[in-house]
Amino acid sequence: MRKLALALVLLVLAACQQQAGLAPQGLQGGGTYIAVLEPSLPDKARLAEKLAALEQAHGLQIPAEDRLEALGAVILRNLPPAKAERLARDPRVYAFSPDREVRAYGEAIPWGVERIGAPTTTAKGAGVSVYVLDTGIKVGHEDLTNLKGGHAVVRCRGRCRASWDDDNGHGTHVAGTAAAVANGLGVLGVAPQAELWAVKVLSGSGSGSISGIVQGINWVIAHNNGGKPKIINMSLGGSGTDDQDGLYCPIARSTDAFHNAIQKAVCDYGITVVVAAGNEGIDARNVVPAAYDEVITVSATNSQNDWPSWSNYGPDVDLAAPGVSILSTWHTSTSSYNTISGTSMAAPHVAGAAALVLSRYPSHTPLQVKQALLQNADSTASWTNTSGRPHPEPFLNVRGF
Repeated sequence: MRKLALALVLLVLAACQQQAGLAPQGLQGGGTYIAVLEPSLPDKARLAEKLAALEQAHGLQIPAEDRLEALGAVILRNLPPAKAERLARDPRVYAFSPDREVRAYGEAIPWGVERIGAPTTTAKGAGVSVYVLDTGIKVGHEDLTNLKGGHAVVRCRGRCRASWDDDNGHGTHVAGTAAAVANGLGVLGVAPQAELWAVKVLSGSGSGSISGIVQGINWVIAHNNGGKPKIINMSLGGSGTDDQDGLYCPIARSTDAFHNAIQKAVCDYGITVVVAAGNEGIDARNVVPAAYDEVITVSATNSQNDWPSWSNYGPDVDLAAPGVSILSTWHTSTSSYNTISGTSMAAPHVAGAAALVLSRYPSHTPLQVKQALLQNADSTASWTNTSGRPHPEPFLNVRGF
């Protein structure tokens, strides 16, 4: 399945979801859980009351970094099974989900920037913030001078100039495709005037957790970027399904903590979220966050207008974009650029395209951004599809933006 160290797989360490009135089964001692207290846009006063009551009732002391106020949620660590079950049944807890491990999507590789028509656009992404939830972004890279700062859920190890510096390369590669600057050096990104923010949720080995990603989303929501439109790129994911398949921003929000966080980012805070479809060669309905209706899910294509067999497929995939043999920025001092493949590489083409849309129409909602990209996309009906997978999704085209 052509996966190298960068392949993004979500290993389910515990799979359970709260049903009405029932405690999750198979809770593990010493486990980490995400508890959602406010199903939709949080009310600060009500949330504070719930947090205080929860701490008192269950003997908890929740540190500040685990209080995800923008999401109306908390991360609870090292819970013994009995306490986890009591918390799951507490009426103040709307959703109670176990933490899981995640890894960065990749293996799979800028002809892509040219192919989608990015150099021809009038819009260049100015006034838009692209947040890369990944392994970090290389601090001081000559092609990423638009990197404004960042946040580390997982700290950089080794030779790092910031806690959110990249000790893997994956996040730096994603960032370059989305928004490498037009400086006559290296490569050109899709939206070279957009600003970049690194949100390091994955380690140098490309691993992380759902709770870490949720913390990253919370930081993006709360971060003051001067009121600019926000885009999140998540070239990561793994096994899971959409518990509310076919529903976009439903009134009754998801009881899965990861999905609930994304719903809040998109539906309540107006943040456009772009994700990789995954590299398992399976239906994307079995992969999250790709299966969620609120995100823009992206498959990978090659320079022959075809899909590789490893690119995930299915009705949850919204757009196709270049993802094979993609040249972009890299994190090492000996090599500032690298060519790799994956739906991880396809997603930032679309994140950059979303920045082009929002630089022209800053008040667009995430749904309007998605619709604009779909309306401008090219039909792939005449393409020769040798992947062995169904791929009716249109191909990203930014000409005219």
